[in-house]
Amino acid sequence: MLYELVAISRITSGAAQALEAKEVATTIGKLVLQNRGVVRDIKSLGSGTLPKIITKDQERHFRGHKFLMLFDSSSSVQNEILRTLKNDPRVIRSMITKVNDSKVLNARDSISKAVSL
Repeated sequence: MLYELVAISRITSGAAQALEAKEVATTIGKLVLQNRGVVRDIKSLGSGTLPKIITKDQERHFRGHKFLMLFDSSSSVQNEILRTLKNDPRVIRSMITKVNDSKVLNARDSISKAVSL
């Protein structure tokens, strides 16, 4: 099954804004691969101000770095990823949604047809 993970990691210093997001994405990617999954895409959505102050582990966060990951795995791996993200102090928020495979494939086919015209 194809899943999409959207997560917000904390920003600890101005110089290394994307460092913790990269470390979290690497950790989750390795977890997916170790459980016979496939990581299709990882995108950085940038850092910025959050819409509201988010409190996690008695810390208040008003800025965060967002990233998106597309991956194929079983539902048990998805539960393990959510548990790992919940316990990780670097992650402020995370969400996994199921993506319809046929829509992704149809979008790629239509893009390739448009490029070839």
